[in-house]
Amino acid sequence: MSYPISGSLYYLDESFDRERIGRELDAQRAAGFDLVWVNGPLFRLADLKLRAASDEQAAFDPIACLMEEAHHRRMTVMLEIMAGEDWYERWDLPADLETSYELITLIGEKYGQHPSFFGYYLGNEIYIVHGAQREYCKTLWTNLARCCKKATPGCKVALSPFFVTDIAEVLGYTYEKPEAYANFWESMLTDTGIDILMLQDSGAEHASCFPLDDREPYFAAVARACSAVGVELWGNVELAEIAVSDYEELKAFRSDFGVNGVGFHDPRWIQVPLSKLRDKAGLADRYCSRLVSWGFQQFVSPLSGKSGAEAYYEQFKTWNTSRIAE
Repeated sequence: MSYPISGSLYYLDESFDRERIGRELDAQRAAGFDLVWVNGPLFRLADLKLRAASDEQAAFDPIACLMEEAHHRRMTVMLEIMAGEDWYERWDLPADLETSYELITLIGEKYGQHPSFFGYYLGNEIYIVHGAQREYCKTLWTNLARCCKKATPGCKVALSPFFVTDIAEVLGYTYEKPEAYANFWESMLTDTGIDILMLQDSGAEHASCFPLDDREPYFAAVARACSAVGVELWGNVELAEIAVSDYEELKAFRSDFGVNGVGFHDPRWIQVPLSKLRDKAGLADRYCSRLVSWGFQQFVSPLSGKSGAEAYYEQFKTWNTSRIAE
């Protein structure tokens, strides 16, 4: 069974107006997308509180606009819940629970009843953790899933974790064998209330250097875990990668700048070659019930400004929409 990529993570901030949102969603819809999962600074607690207190008739709300425009195009929307981008540096469960509860209340009240609303995306992207960090994740997700479903009955709650194939631990991540991922995720998802796991297919943190054969055991392991506990597994088939030959080169690319290097404008950030994308999607098809993605907005959209994006978009659109009919 072949599935089209049905949506991509979408970054939204206060600079987006209705015309820009509409053009971007038109490009997504034409490429075969019917889901938008959204993050960005507008989902910070201070921003949400400010909009909640403002004159709704006078203030333009990009989130509400996105949901309206998505509905007009028969698309659904998933909104992010994340207490702070530095959560994995603090591991402060009481504070993050308090902030997240407020986020869910505000988002649920203002956007949760919109006909395009699909659910909540918990933005804690993680691999395998142990001890207090594991307890943090389990407790956080269980409580947030319960809160989401109370705020918006019938909604879906999703995570998008990754895996680490770097056996030598060059990048600093702890390496664990695929079977450990099966055990970890079965335990973590049991009685948590998570509905969907969107597994990122770039275990080397967006690097182009490792083959699909290295990725498949992780998909198989996580698929076993999801099946055991009745959680739906989606494939997060990424559309962009960093052109490096090995982990040492990737470490140098990051240097002191973080996982994205100096930024997406770096020419080593490239669109995944279409032949490789076909293979990546084929891998996800074998284990997943739906495909989503990351990188469309930044690298594939004809509005992205990325070199080669317009030509790549036309090829991607032809390929992805052909999968809808399969």
